[in-house]
Amino acid sequence: MDPRDERTPLLQQRARSGSDTDSDTISDPPADVLIDSETGAQSPANTTRKAAIIISLFVIIVFVFDLGNAFFQAPIVRIYEDIICRKYYDIHQPELHPAGKAIPEDQCKIPPVQQELALIRGMEPVFDAIPGLLVAIPLGMIADNPKIGRKPVIIAALLGSMCQITWVVIVARFPDIFPLRLVWLGSIFLLAGGTNMINGLIASTFFTLQLVGSWLPVLIAPPITSSLMEHAGNWVPASMGLILDFLGFLVLLFLPETIHFQESESQTTPVDQAEQRNRPATVESDTQSETVSTASTSTSQKLWSGFKSKMLEFAESSSFVFQSPHLIILICSLMMHAICLIRGMETLLYYASVRYGITIAKANLLNTVNAAVSIGVLFFLPFVSSYLTNKLGFSPQRKDLLIAQVSVTLFGIGWYTVGLAPTLPISIAGLVIYTLGSGFSGSVRSLAASYVQSHHQARLSSFIAIMMTVGNFVGSPMLAWLYSLGVSTGNPFWYGLPFVGLGVVFTIIGSALWFVVKLPEQGEPIIADEVEDEPTL
Repeated sequence: MDPRDERTPLLQQRARSGSDTDSDTISDPPADVLIDSETGAQSPANTTRKAAIIISLFVIIVFVFDLGNAFFQAPIVRIYEDIICRKYYDIHQPELHPAGKAIPEDQCKIPPVQQELALIRGMEPVFDAIPGLLVAIPLGMIADNPKIGRKPVIIAALLGSMCQITWVVIVARFPDIFPLRLVWLGSIFLLAGGTNMINGLIASTFFTLQLVGSWLPVLIAPPITSSLMEHAGNWVPASMGLILDFLGFLVLLFLPETIHFQESESQTTPVDQAEQRNRPATVESDTQSETVSTASTSTSQKLWSGFKSKMLEFAESSSFVFQSPHLIILICSLMMHAICLIRGMETLLYYASVRYGITIAKANLLNTVNAAVSIGVLFFLPFVSSYLTNKLGFSPQRKDLLIAQVSVTLFGIGWYTVGLAPTLPISIAGLVIYTLGSGFSGSVRSLAASYVQSHHQARLSSFIAIMMTVGNFVGSPMLAWLYSLGVSTGNPFWYGLPFVGLGVVFTIIGSALWFVVKLPEQGEPIIADEVEDEPTL
């Protein structure tokens, strides 16, 4: 019987949190950090000390960056809206709001302004995703190079993210010089990696750190941000978010290098050695083969050859995913859940403002509601899991499937309620119903892992990461288009169209989870290596 429970690490590498959720990459250096820390020190005391330092620093970094993002999100949306609003009235009704005179926020809830706002915000994740897909594998290769190490890669990644945010601030601060759509060019800086290289990494491994690193910032920041927006203006909390990002970067400078923590194979456990033998390729073997075949070529040719090799290797090694339709359903469900976490909540920000006639500052408090309920679910879910497995005799797989089924049902009901709610209290009730399904992602990841052998799980995580990025690539503009379509009618009933669309999607996914997905223990074989002679389970 699978010994995993809700507190067990689901995968060694995590599949963009972002409040962030925000973005996940093919290679997650910090996951290796934790593995190296556990196996690479010369003495138990040294191992414990180094692991504690690394984990503590990563918790601080993730917390500070997520807190900065929480301070930045709502103000920048309102700043965008104000810039678009000013441009619109300057062109169409200059006599109504003369230059230099502030435009009341309620005058910016008209369809043309909201459509442009949805377009700009909806396309930002698309442009952000392109560099991540291009550089994830090369950066992973560089990070695993002992001559370079992981720390420079992580520093470059966060520096790229900071440069992107700084560019957004520059464009928004000087709207008379820069067209607002130029914020899309900031994605170029993410060629250095972006925060996806580390964001959410500790959260995927430890329950308590998930609480600290991901949800506490969203719980703490919105009340402060909303108050500052109403009394000090939008740029004060936005500037605080930028300052917090710089502080997180300074903390990162104290992070020790971790690539040299790993011991030689003789010092690893038999389980580690078996896992290494089962891996389709390793950095060392790649390096040796490149040395023989490209000894006379330039460094750039070596890098390009290694990149192509890694791409082919990843494509071939991930083909096992398509052997199971049940696994495909689970991955698709994670894609849609990522869209909800990253874009659904932000769309709710300006939807609630327009639909219910409240300011974006007040609508931002919905994030606190979401975080508070999520924290409650994270605390309560382990007890539910224990009851299902210990009292009712559920297997871990059956327990995970049941939690996923109930959660996806709550998703559908919640989003339908949000999209169709005529009043704000009913919409908040729908948000609470949706958030009660917060155990969905962990359960689906654990369930997906049960379909593959243990040494395939890192590759499964990498594949999930790519598919979630692709899902956000497609889903974000789709939500923006649905919102734009709804507000273009001028009928408030249709403003919630993107959430009704999410409800429809989760109805389909829920039907698949309830009536199609079959557990391995019910006859679905665990996906195994094609070269194995032993029969599959």
